[in-house]
Amino acid sequence: MGAAVMTRRGLPVGPPPSDLGLSLSPVGEESPFLRRRVRTRGRPRPRRRGWSSRLVVGLQVSAVLILVAVGAWTVSQKVTRSERLRVGRVEVSGSHFLSEGEVRELLGPAVGENILSLDIEDLKARLRSSPWVADATVTRTLPDLVRVEIQERVPLALAEVDRLYLMDGEGALVDIYGPRTGVFDLPIVRGLLGVDVESRRHRAGRAGVLLSDLAELAQEVSEVFVEPSGDLRVVLRGPGEVLLFGDPPYRQRFVTFLSLRQELAEKSPGAEHFDLRFRGRIYAKRPSAMVATAEADSPGAGPREDVVAPPAATPPVPGDEVLRPVPSPWGRPAGSATTSLPETRGVSLTVPTVTHESRRTASGPGVIRR
Repeated sequence: MGAAVMTRRGLPVGPPPSDLGLSLSPVGEESPFLRRRVRTRGRPRPRRRGWSSRLVVGLQVSAVLILVAVGAWTVSQKVTRSERLRVGRVEVSGSHFLSEGEVRELLGPAVGENILSLDIEDLKARLRSSPWVADATVTRTLPDLVRVEIQERVPLALAEVDRLYLMDGEGALVDIYGPRTGVFDLPIVRGLLGVDVESRRHRAGRAGVLLSDLAELAQEVSEVFVEPSGDLRVVLRGPGEVLLFGDPPYRQRFVTFLSLRQELAEKSPGAEHFDLRFRGRIYAKRPSAMVATAEADSPGAGPREDVVAPPAATPPVPGDEVLRPVPSPWGRPAGSATTSLPETRGVSLTVPTVTHESRRTASGPGVIRR
């Protein structure tokens, strides 16, 4: 056994004696039980706030919201109470019968109110409540201007209901015919009495379609009588001829009649009724008394044989004769109702093709008949 080196404290230094049976670990290796534990650093855990901290945050958020609300309310009050934003001007366009004062009256208390608080839809509804207004557009321009554009109803006739009313092209009643509306010289629409509201609206609509189609030629018309079948009996101004219409086109047939008026007067003198419902034909009706007188004035002549040659779809009319066959562009829809005329005799004139429009006017002054 080798001697161990002694230190000052009397402890041996160096390897232990071999006879003790102790084994040493290699240098550089350390027992795992003697290693120091090193903690790894992670994210710090958030500290839980208490109820006091939450209360402070809530109070801060509430204070900010209150300040924003108070500021917005203050600004809105200043804007709504501003004298510069009150409606002071109203521009009206499109009105011909209604005056600007009447339009302002329809707008109600809009003048003087704040322009930003105006209810545009409510103003439109007020304007449309007038029977003269078909449609209206309202716009606002800062700081104090309101523009109103009105589309008025255009009266085309006087509808005879319980009294006379102005009527537009759609058959809507516009206003009572009286001193204020006496400037209108319009034809009268009859046949609207003694029927229900729906039938009256339908009949007035048919008369309105006729007058709208005639346009400026409607000044030739004195009266329009709507038959229960839907046919239209039109009395002209001046000579007072009676025309019977069925279905459109109205203007084309009326223009053709005006262009042939002189020829019809020569071929059938004294004719009072003219049937324009059939294709390519105008049936001129004369009173039976006039026909009987003409036959009595010519005793040597035998009984007249009337020849009728209408199209296949047109039923023959007793007492009519064909004068001149010429093609025509007219057509009449199948299944149209017909209206019988008074007991008359006369002639039928085959209508030629007309490519131009006659601008003839009646000789009479065109006074409204009541």
